[in-house]
Amino acid sequence: MPELWGRLTRQEVLEAIPSGTLSPKLQKWADLGPAILLLPKDVQDRIRLAAAAKDDAALKRKREANAERQARFRAKRPRRGEPSVPKASIIEHNEVDSVDTHLYMQLPTTQETRNCIARFIDATGNDALRRATCIICARESMEKDGEMRIVIDIPNIQQHLRPQKSHPAHSLWRGLLILGANVDDAGHGWACHDCLRALHANRLPHLALNNNLWLGEPPLVLRRLTFVETLLIARHYPRCYVFKLYPRDGSRSFNPRHLQRAMAGNVTLYEINSSAVADMVQGRMLPHTVRSMSNILAITFVGTKRLPTNWLNLTFRVRRDAIREALQWLQENNNIYCDVDISEQRINELPNDDVPPEIEAMIRLDDDELTAVHEREGYAMSDGIDCEGMSPPASHRDVLPLHVLAVSDTDLTKTSSSELMAHALANLNDSTQEGGYVVRHGTTPITDFGSDAAKNGCPNPLAATFPTLFPYGIGGIEDDRSTKLSLREHCQWALQYHDKHFATHHSFPFVVFALIQKRDVMRSARLQMQRKDFERDALAHQRITNARVRALHHHVTAANGRVEGSDNARARYRGMIWGTCLVFGGPSLWLTINPVDIHDPIVQVFAGEEIDMDNFNSSLGPDSNHCAENIASNPYAAALFFNFIIHQVLDTLFGIQKRGSRTTSHMGVLGRLSAYFGVVEAQGR
Repeated sequence: MPELWGRLTRQEVLEAIPSGTLSPKLQKWADLGPAILLLPKDVQDRIRLAAAAKDDAALKRKREANAERQARFRAKRPRRGEPSVPKASIIEHNEVDSVDTHLYMQLPTTQETRNCIARFIDATGNDALRRATCIICARESMEKDGEMRIVIDIPNIQQHLRPQKSHPAHSLWRGLLILGANVDDAGHGWACHDCLRALHANRLPHLALNNNLWLGEPPLVLRRLTFVETLLIARHYPRCYVFKLYPRDGSRSFNPRHLQRAMAGNVTLYEINSSAVADMVQGRMLPHTVRSMSNILAITFVGTKRLPTNWLNLTFRVRRDAIREALQWLQENNNIYCDVDISEQRINELPNDDVPPEIEAMIRLDDDELTAVHEREGYAMSDGIDCEGMSPPASHRDVLPLHVLAVSDTDLTKTSSSELMAHALANLNDSTQEGGYVVRHGTTPITDFGSDAAKNGCPNPLAATFPTLFPYGIGGIEDDRSTKLSLREHCQWALQYHDKHFATHHSFPFVVFALIQKRDVMRSARLQMQRKDFERDALAHQRITNARVRALHHHVTAANGRVEGSDNARARYRGMIWGTCLVFGGPSLWLTINPVDIHDPIVQVFAGEEIDMDNFNSSLGPDSNHCAENIASNPYAAALFFNFIIHQVLDTLFGIQKRGSRTTSHMGVLGRLSAYFGVVEAQGR
């Protein structure tokens, strides 16, 4: 006996019955079918009618297709006694007659519009937004992307999730390296579909904690460190510029927790050149001196009327006891720090609990209101960074006098790279009298390829750069693993890690994005060099002509076009837009979607707040200050919110559904779309 739902899909069944009749947790037909058979008779009749309507529509389309094929066949065979007609004219005539012009710009009915709005409301309700943490990979995902299982009954879990290497800090659940804290007393735990599929296939999930992804719980001595304190204890540091985006109106209340972060420039890792000053210090001494921060930091307050003193303490405070305890813990528990010498002399030079004078001396105040307006008036970040005229430093000595970094151009539109380095090594304010010596970093950057770094005696460069994220020095990016994991996959896993300390870190998301971008450049260049015509064009470049310059430009453009966010990638998008217009004609509607994250409760749910979206009450939940702090401290939640909202608008409101490589459309609030092209603007937020 055929099922009463016939050929209906799960989504079509849910659309045919009143909203809320069936639970959205019923994802599989094995669970959905029995639930449908238990529904009231009138609801089952609605499902039967929808199934019959779908069968009739399919039969009608089949008949129309057969009639169209027969018409084309008859048109190709001229009748007796009739003059032959050119083929192009026949095809053009048939194509014009077969177009349903009455469907063009057809608006949805009132009921169809209501259905679209209802789908959007359901997609943003409690059930759709509920998130859970996988006990196998420790990622936080949508609850619909996994299921509750009896942990001990998961196939092959004993074979693949027992620790490959034991660690004293492991917290095992019945001998398994999983998140035991997320397993209830009955032995049930939530696992994502990716991990379950791998275990069902008798494979170790590539994102499992047992695949050398276990990090351990960061202790309090590391979690309490400030931004400057983490730089003082790090073995390596990223050479990057991290800027705060400040409010333009200095008369309003100041709260640094509301300010979001951004980065301009590329990322390169350096280590301290200790061998160059062997006559001054012995061994690998930590912490670094505060004077060395002048080679890394450039601090400028832009567009403010006054400089609040509490801002400095929240970000740039240094506590000697916190530094000492953190280094002692790392020396005992982190294999990357096992060979360091903790210098009591350097620790005693640090303040008890205050902003070091060296940090205060490098702070500059730019009270020009136009600068703040310039930083916020455009969508895109400034591309006016001057990279020309880069020259080597005047002095190549490894030990040199260093006073204070004085840079007042935070958006880097007026200062060249050589000027930045010159200001970092020069004393522009003789009244500060900082004095002293500092060790320059080595001239050769540290490789950020995991395998190459291990061969050069520098394993886990990112783990040495961020000791607060990798407290035990293991689980680093591109470390040795039984199941290979790419840089992009590992970074995505880190940002989804359940305790959010990767997503809320002050610079980790920016650093890894820059590394991914650099990898894309090199991978794209390698693919371009493997083309058969590359060697021929390379030989032709020996003599410069206009044609050869164009050929070189073609290769550079093709290589850079695969890099996300590059100018050539945007040019490639324009070519795709022109191609879409050639096929479907010019666009009928231009639309900009700009979700306001700071005032939306959905992003607060992604940031970890408990909000009832089904019975929303604007007077409950976090206040505006708390919402702003959540967005500023967790940029990943804001990006996740943007991605979620755009997908739901396209799916539920516009009727565009993407399943794998196939994209379909149905009636939406704007009608039935034949094509669309959407890109994300880089707003620098």
